[in-house]
Amino acid sequence: MTTADASVLSEQIAAAARSVEGVADLHGGMFGEVGTYFRGGRVAGVRVAGDRVEVHVTLYWGHPIRATADAVRAAVEPLVDQPVYVTVEDLVQRLPDVALREADQPVGWPPAARRPGAGSTQKENS
Repeated sequence: MTTADASVLSEQIAAAARSVEGVADLHGGMFGEVGTYFRGGRVAGVRVAGDRVEVHVTLYWGHPIRATADAVRAAVEPLVDQPVYVTVEDLVQRLPDVALREADQPVGWPPAARRPGAGSTQKENS
């Protein structure tokens, strides 16, 4: 397999794995050692070797681990001729959308004029 073929295949595998319900993302391993390397880039969490394909994932908490790993395997197997090994590296909690939107706001958001009590001209009694 050429480097170009490996890069295209590893990106297809990554997309298939990420499309499975319950998969938060791919996982590059404890030290970033799991990946397919090619000129100009790397696909973390996917290792295409001569005799096997490894997919390392992070799952959302609450999804069945074994069933989700089997679904990842089923999604990837049609793309390759080698056996597919799925490793669940971590579990993360899905945050509510509201919390994500608030966390993504820049520091000082909303502007002082819109914050309740901000810019008030009333003085407190001393």
